[in-house]
Amino acid sequence: MRTVVLVLGLLLMRAGTAPVGHAQSPADSVYTVQSGDTLYSIARRAGVSVEALRRWNDLEDTALRVGQALRVRPPHPVGSTEASPDTTNAPLDSAAADPPPPDPPPSDTAAAEPPVYGRHTAGEGDSFVTLALRLGTTADTLYALNDSTTAPLAPGEPLRLPKRFAPPSHVVQPEETLYGIAGTYGVSTRALRMANALDTTALEPGQRLRLPGRQAPEVPPPGDWAAPDSTGAVAVYPDPFAGRLTASGTPYVPDALVVSHPSLPYGSVVVLSRPEADRHTFARVVDRGPIEAGTLLDVSAAVADRLGIDADATPTVELRTVWVSGE
Repeated sequence: MRTVVLVLGLLLMRAGTAPVGHAQSPADSVYTVQSGDTLYSIARRAGVSVEALRRWNDLEDTALRVGQALRVRPPHPVGSTEASPDTTNAPLDSAAADPPPPDPPPSDTAAAEPPVYGRHTAGEGDSFVTLALRLGTTADTLYALNDSTTAPLAPGEPLRLPKRFAPPSHVVQPEETLYGIAGTYGVSTRALRMANALDTTALEPGQRLRLPGRQAPEVPPPGDWAAPDSTGAVAVYPDPFAGRLTASGTPYVPDALVVSHPSLPYGSVVVLSRPEADRHTFARVVDRGPIEAGTLLDVSAAVADRLGIDADATPTVELRTVWVSGE
């Protein structure tokens, strides 16, 4: 497997990958709404109340749109040097003369909000590629979730995993109550309150609740791969195709680890396997195909050699996508 990972590294260096930017945090004074955000979740992360966010942004309700800019800090904090209305002649008992009271500090219940993503601690020899094969996802997905290029990963390094590996939870819908949610999942209201450190039964739409007794799906142990994305017979490119241009514009080189695929972007990397022969290889998508009907894809002579495939044979192979190129 170590050799396989090194091969992918060389392939990815050829394909090229752009660094992923850091996600914006609501710790800034202005926050841009992302997909999946709710006013409640932004308020929890910013350590302020939903009502404060509505007041600072002149919101009539809790509806948000992706890309909307929200102020997550008071527009005129106490002690600010920004210009303020002249109240010199205002009555001493006027409410306008007194600054609004500060919002209460964030409560400990913010830490009880379940993670949107799954969590995993990297083990010895782990990389985005080996984890992707175990989890049934792609290495570029893990790369984007963790904004990291480290491979192999440092043992003990905390990692984000796709949402399906997060602990089961429930997102509160309008008009839902704590009692109704508890009944839906067959748990007691008391257990639901304790799991979420709630000191009240009042809920906010968009609030995410932990479900007591439910655990996150386990990450498969090293060496165990998830089910393949697809299986089928493959065909080897005919010898006369050497030097011809592929659909991506690059010439077909029989000694290169390349394949055709009907839909994956050019430059994407797949793992092809013949488990019964204990043969595996990485390959890069450079062409559209297959040429022959009834086959999964076309493979180069080098890929066929790695898999132990004769030119006249069409054995069944397993395909797993490990990196989807952004082209």
